[in-house]
Amino acid sequence: MKRIILLLIPVLLVFSSIQNIYANPTELPVRKENTKLNIFDFFYYEEDEVAFVSLSDIYPYKSKKVIIPKKSGDEYNKLSYAILDKYRENFLTNLKLHETDNLYWHNYLTGETITLPVKDLKVVARVDIYQDDLSKAPFEFSDYMLGFDIPFNKIKSLKDSGSVLIYIGAQNPFTNEALQVLTWKKIDQSMFPKTTKSVDKYIVKNVAEHYYDLAIGDTYLSEAYGYRYYMQDRLHDKDSTDYDGIFIRRLIIVEPETNKVVLDTFYENDESTILSSFENDQKNPEMGVTGKLFVDTPLVIFGLGGSAIFGCNSIEVIGNQYIRINCDNRH
Repeated sequence: MKRIILLLIPVLLVFSSIQNIYANPTELPVRKENTKLNIFDFFYYEEDEVAFVSLSDIYPYKSKKVIIPKKSGDEYNKLSYAILDKYRENFLTNLKLHETDNLYWHNYLTGETITLPVKDLKVVARVDIYQDDLSKAPFEFSDYMLGFDIPFNKIKSLKDSGSVLIYIGAQNPFTNEALQVLTWKKIDQSMFPKTTKSVDKYIVKNVAEHYYDLAIGDTYLSEAYGYRYYMQDRLHDKDSTDYDGIFIRRLIIVEPETNKVVLDTFYENDESTILSSFENDQKNPEMGVTGKLFVDTPLVIFGLGGSAIFGCNSIEVIGNQYIRINCDNRH
């Protein structure tokens, strides 16, 4: 899923539906990943009554430090292994984690965070969900997801929430503010922000060669935190009536007082991604969330790009950053 961010320096203008707010752009930087925050998703193992947080996306599998012990000539024949004693120490060392760190289980729709000391959590190696069958044994070390088991009784109040993000470290990076669900209203396509020829050329060259040849779908506007959020779909053909017909979704966020574009990003509907759809009726459609999620980071927005079939979703940061959600989405 390609997401190219265009950060531009506009001339100060009075807002108008037809005003070119990209006047005299000086740079078109590609967004940069914020690697200081490792955010994680999780898996449920109902039979074990645990949530499992895999750290495999950031684990150095080529490390010489042994994690799952075995004797010479033996094979990995179990679906899961408890990682104990010196092997647990090796696991934490390889990830630069400490027993004094905490796992922060955060619900971004309520702002509530459950803090769990790492020293109280089991480290487990679990065969990934696509190999989770003893008939496929023996397994390779790389077939195992490595992470923490979290008993359901530790996260009882937030167990069934689909709006949880996880961080592991010395300090809680999350705010206690609930993110705002964006409510959209349809607007005329002429209200969508205009771009300059230089930006148009950049989009054709770096995002989608035939972007401006695609039929324009619905155009929407939402407002939050002093920003205007514009969303417009481009269709495979003008007669498309469902989400499968959307080829590219574009999001532009504007600061109304200055007409400065603070985010311009694209989401593609392809074999790796299914674009999000509205959560309720078309009268007051809702999609995506925005707000102050992290203490030391600007406002974020996510939930417009949809579900990643391959790879993981990410959190857009207003500006030119994104934060990847580690989800161990191997196939």
